[in-house]
Amino acid sequence: MPLGRPLSLYAVVFRFDHPATKTKAIAYLNSISVSHWSQFDDIWFVQSAKSATEIRDELFRRTGPGGKIVVALLAGFAAWLGFDEPAESWLTQHL
Repeated sequence: MPLGRPLSLYAVVFRFDHPATKTKAIAYLNSISVSHWSQFDDIWFVQSAKSATEIRDELFRRTGPGGKIVVALLAGFAAWLGFDEPAESWLTQHL
């Protein structure tokens, strides 16, 4: 990771037709994340120095056409309900 580049928190949402493609996407997110969390199959919260566009483009490069990808910068304001203590702790710490 480049020095001096700030970390941002993103919500990454994806849908792919094939399970192997999803595995590639998750492996990439794990490789770029300083911290990450997911309690849903297709929604990940990722803390990274990469931009939303860089993450989207690299996910597409690794997974190819046929998927749907959204990478959204989170601005620090959020509300949630129904998560266990470790999940709430992660959300509180990173948002």
